[in-house]
Amino acid sequence: MSEVPRAFTVSAKGYGDEPKTEADVLLTATARIQAVLPAGWTVQANAEAGGLDDAINTYRRPDSCLSLMRERKIVATYVVEAKRALASSSLVPVVNQLLEQQMSTPPTVARMRPMLVARYLSSRQQQTLQERGIAYADATGNLYLTSDDPLILLSDRGASADPWRGPGRPTTNLKGLPAAKLARALADFAPPYSVAELAELAGASLGAAYRLSDYLAGEGLLARTGRGPITNVDWPELLRRWSRDARYLDTSTTRGFLEPRGLDSLVEKLGNREPMQRYAVSGSLAAQPYAPYAEARLGLIYSDDPVTLASELSLRPVETGANVLLATPRSPVVFERTPTWRDITIVAPSQAAADLLGGPGRNPTEGDYLLDWMKENEDAWRR
Repeated sequence: MSEVPRAFTVSAKGYGDEPKTEADVLLTATARIQAVLPAGWTVQANAEAGGLDDAINTYRRPDSCLSLMRERKIVATYVVEAKRALASSSLVPVVNQLLEQQMSTPPTVARMRPMLVARYLSSRQQQTLQERGIAYADATGNLYLTSDDPLILLSDRGASADPWRGPGRPTTNLKGLPAAKLARALADFAPPYSVAELAELAGASLGAAYRLSDYLAGEGLLARTGRGPITNVDWPELLRRWSRDARYLDTSTTRGFLEPRGLDSLVEKLGNREPMQRYAVSGSLAAQPYAPYAEARLGLIYSDDPVTLASELSLRPVETGANVLLATPRSPVVFERTPTWRDITIVAPSQAAADLLGGPGRNPTEGDYLLDWMKENEDAWRR
């Protein structure tokens, strides 16, 4: 059995210049691997993947072949896919492609192990790759290489956030008004579009759009072509993250009310009233036209003036047992891109899903159900 390399920690890492191409990513990740190998071990990467066409009969040639060597003898070989930026939604297709390439290796050829290298891999992406048995390395030093025969375990920890996400005030969550506008725009509008176009679609500043897009790219939630346009958005995970970082119960002023005759009566009253102010219905009621999970038990209504709206609808304020929540939103994004259902204004599906995922009781289950419908029917709601 070959000697098992230890797991090394390299201190005081400097991340250097941002890798601009996939070839840069491969070279930088290879250097990171070499830095943690024990004495007598080397790593060799063939950026042209020469000779792999005969060994792997696939429709697409892999990006590289990477070999771990001990005393100039090859110990383990990996077939490599290189990505400069990788959204979480793009990870599964890449994993499946790598596994297909591995399985297509003929029995007469030593089985090549699958590996992914990227500029930066988020912790969630790293976990997914480990669960699927995919080796990985990124340009910041996050790496994980294993082999059963010979027995090898090589791991190291690099950056916990993308160090190349650009200048300006760092963004570390999806809280705040600019984040709400941009998260909704990224979910509601299908790319490609530039960051400047995203800012215009969202009604946010260009600086906020650059900061958030760099943060989301570092988290694997969107992909960009270099510093170019956004090409892909993992909008389901984006809505989940937004619902955790900015729950409407935390970001809106809410009051509980009772509609004694139930939510059907509430919908009827809303539909028959003369519109005196802005409002938008969210939560369970807003999911009814798309993916009704069950009979709605709690109505959520955003309003500029909840007290007046409650009076117009003859709602009774209560401390407990409320079946209607009236909320004053901090962000006006809840009133944007609103459709109509049963003569009432409801929030966009993306807003309804985020509110349900961050809501009380069975709301998160209803949010999951709505997300499933949205995934299967993107053309019905995404622009």
